[in-house]
Amino acid sequence: MYNVLLLGSGGREHSIAWTLSKDRKVNKLYCAPGNAGTFSIATNIPLDIMDNELIYDFVKKNKINLIIVGPEQPLENGIVDYFEDRDIKIFGPSKYASQLETSKLFARYIMEEYNIPQPAFFECSNEEEILSLKNKLGFPMVLKADGLAAGKGVIICNNDSELNLAIDEMIINKKFGSASSKISVEECLKGDELSVFAICDGENYKIINSAQDHKRIFDNDMGPNTGGMGAYAPTPLFDEELRKKVEKTIIKPTLRAMSDKGHPFKGFLYIGLMMEDNEPYVIEFNVRLGDPEAQVLIPLIKSSFLEIILSSINGNLGSLEIDLDDSYAVTVVLASNGYPNPYKKGMKITGLDKIKDEIVFHAGTKFENNNLIASGGRVLNVIGLNKNLKSAIDNAYSLTEKINFDNKYFRKDIGSKAFKYLKKEDQ
Repeated sequence: MYNVLLLGSGGREHSIAWTLSKDRKVNKLYCAPGNAGTFSIATNIPLDIMDNELIYDFVKKNKINLIIVGPEQPLENGIVDYFEDRDIKIFGPSKYASQLETSKLFARYIMEEYNIPQPAFFECSNEEEILSLKNKLGFPMVLKADGLAAGKGVIICNNDSELNLAIDEMIINKKFGSASSKISVEECLKGDELSVFAICDGENYKIINSAQDHKRIFDNDMGPNTGGMGAYAPTPLFDEELRKKVEKTIIKPTLRAMSDKGHPFKGFLYIGLMMEDNEPYVIEFNVRLGDPEAQVLIPLIKSSFLEIILSSINGNLGSLEIDLDDSYAVTVVLASNGYPNPYKKGMKITGLDKIKDEIVFHAGTKFENNNLIASGGRVLNVIGLNKNLKSAIDNAYSLTEKINFDNKYFRKDIGSKAFKYLKKEDQ
């Protein structure tokens, strides 16, 4: 039996807690800090997830024998190394291996060294270096903050004025703080984006599914980037031919690279891909489940999520079979209008009592004076499931009508891009 501490407070963590709470091998489940959704299925603990010593004290006092790290910031903070040194089971990559996400340039140089397909890139640290690449790369060009920026540190520049504005934000005004002290300036690939998710144990891996995220705030992928406004899984783009290419040219050499560097990769490897001329290129790596992708991946995993996690930690993924539902899952993010710019908080949420058998994951919620209120930009994730994609989308959107709060905003086109990849009879 396992006493589990899950770190994080978003929709990703609620989805992880949701599946763990149903596992007979989980004795006690704690979420730090959790949200109003995890409150009903776990014990929320107000721990600072960036304070390793404080977490260690809680772990010892409460006989925790498994820690699962949800978000990326504690991984960058070396939490996995800290607890492995103390012989406590913890799921996630080491601080060094986490640089595949926490430093865009680290990942780019690894890919360059191991011939992993990626766009052309240049390391820059000032305005002059960036401007000197205009003629070499042409427009559009992409500026990425090297460090963590909550999924928002990417700016696509289509012309001089947009480039100058991006330079002002990143270099002059330091909108992303120290994350943009170095910048990866990249060619802008054009094609279809998708994400592939693998779990790794340092040597072996299993692909757990594919998905398409919807990053932009407005329909038809317009407006600024967000943390993600919705997703669906699996994507029809990820067929058997593409799976073989991704395994051969991306996953295997990435795991070999980390092993060669003396830091084998354990944990989730989230591969953001761009398809150009039918070939996959790595746009970015993440080293944890995505949010909101976790909210569509996890409901499709029929195997024990706990067993999958333990197989990664213990290095025996090679002998594990992961059983996936052959349905589609769709999530629509209910956000506070204004997000990702300044937005209102504190709105009372109603309607969840009308939802019985469907799945709703909480993201930015908390209880206040016995009321459920919105406490973040992304508030709730409604989930639709069905063997038929259109029905899964319809199921998700039917839930958006049952839930209400002031300034509720959501995209109306989540999942619809999949139809251009599907044959008519499969829609």
